[in-house]
Amino acid sequence: MGYAVEENIVRVDMFKDTGKWYESLAVKWIEGGYDSASIHEALRASLFRELKKGSGPPRLSGMTAVCLEPYHKHSHPIMLKNWDNHLHQD
Repeated sequence: MGYAVEENIVRVDMFKDTGKWYESLAVKWIEGGYDSASIHEALRASLFRELKKGSGPPRLSGMTAVCLEPYHKHSHPIMLKNWDNHLHQD
């Protein structure tokens, strides 16, 4: 992703439902997410925390998220389609 002072900052690329790239984000991995059992849930929670502002759905809701280098002890590239499906909570 480039230079980052904190090692828990990851790059996440967002894609539209057509498969077209939309945006790259620098997302701070959630606290305790490095050792969490589910790398996928840690990414979901990180995205939700980063993109949820106020009421209503999070920004970039319904898009596909791709993270090539997650900050996790069992790191591997992951993709989440509709990453916010079950996280609409305040």
